[in-house]
Amino acid sequence: MTTKAKRAEDKSALLVSVARDIIRETGDFDLPMRQLAARAQVSLRTPYELFGSKTGVIRAILKLDQAIFRELAKELTSADWLDNILDRVSLGVRFYAENQPFYRALFRATQAYSGGDETEPARENLSAFRTLTRRAQLSGLIREEIDTSILGETLTDLFAANFRTWASSSFDISLVDAKIGFGFAMVLASAAAEPHASRMRERAMRYQLAVQSFVDPTTGAAATASENTAA
Repeated sequence: MTTKAKRAEDKSALLVSVARDIIRETGDFDLPMRQLAARAQVSLRTPYELFGSKTGVIRAILKLDQAIFRELAKELTSADWLDNILDRVSLGVRFYAENQPFYRALFRATQAYSGGDETEPARENLSAFRTLTRRAQLSGLIREEIDTSILGETLTDLFAANFRTWASSSFDISLVDAKIGFGFAMVLASAAAEPHASRMRERAMRYQLAVQSFVDPTTGAAATASENTAA
């Protein structure tokens, strides 16, 4: 790597770090580029040269997070591919739980997000869910007649809808795991071959109980009737 390239890489990393701090402090993804440049102690031209726009900076933050999450997902020790799908959801929830205000702001700000050729952040798992359902099918866990491309997209829709609901609500993120888990387990139960379908139905009932008995750790309040309905 040339000295110039290394300098650009270092500035990019600095700007991404500062941008994350600003978003965390304000809870808003309306990132002022002038403020970003001033906090990073670079010229106003620099973030535009490196990222093109405010959207480019946000995409850089997301790509970094996605890379970190993919590495964490590799360490999952699930019993099979169906469990891996559910474990991946729980891992994602824990990942977002480390900074709820930041990710609430992210999902609120990006409900109508358009990143050119890339999808909105709430649907970034589409490729992963399609791959995982296909692997489950090849392992004999999902019936052969099921189109795993459609199945993966359906799971992505459930995932994205629940996170959008969470972002625009006030309940703690721990409820999201149970809500998405319930929806995923029900869908997978309808697609899975026996005896795996029965196992997914049992998982769904455990998730249902978790939703029914949920008490928000920050407020002490139980989930409302509207929150008990999977998005």
